[in-house]
Amino acid sequence: MIDLRLVGTEVSALGAAALSMPLRETFDPAAPHPTPVVFVHGFLGDPTNFLLFRSYLAAGGMRNFATFAYPPRLDYQRLARRLGRAIEDFCITTGAPEVDIVGHSLGGLVARYLVEMEPRSPVRRLVTLGAPYFANPLPPQEMAIFAASDPFIPPPHPIYGPHAPHLGDGGRALVIPRCGHWGLLYHPMAFQRVASFLCPARDTAEVRGATLALEAAS
Repeated sequence: MIDLRLVGTEVSALGAAALSMPLRETFDPAAPHPTPVVFVHGFLGDPTNFLLFRSYLAAGGMRNFATFAYPPRLDYQRLARRLGRAIEDFCITTGAPEVDIVGHSLGGLVARYLVEMEPRSPVRRLVTLGAPYFANPLPPQEMAIFAASDPFIPPPHPIYGPHAPHLGDGGRALVIPRCGHWGLLYHPMAFQRVASFLCPARDTAEVRGATLALEAAS
């Protein structure tokens, strides 16, 4: 049976991505949470896909952002090297000692390959949203978020999947119910988990305030 609510969420997500304005890179070393967040979009995606993600994180004190954009291509190994060079250039230019990454779909795979290939890269934490996965365990700095109703990247099996040991409320892998592939970019649960993973010390009032503001605007 087709879940009309889920279909509507996916269509709304695509529409929001198409209408969003381009993002700009910012860096303020005096921000409450100074570690920059680098967004990496998926195949056929765009940096504007993260507009609401950026707004949510900024409301909680994470105000340093950068984006890595690339033309449609699937050679994630080469893209990972380009991402690594872009992060190095960003750190040299801004003086930031390290960055966090949030990657959607192929963008998550690109970022994961980077931290696996270059363990000394200045990537503090990585969040992947609906990213393709293999049998390998998660890198130690990664949290993987999946959509239960994703037709492109099915979530891992809770027992036999490669992320099975990490599934659960306290683990580094999460499956969001009643959510599709694009919906991961706009789901309040994804926002909350990403924010708490990147900045565990955030004030709970800030998290609740940002969540309520997001829900009121949706």
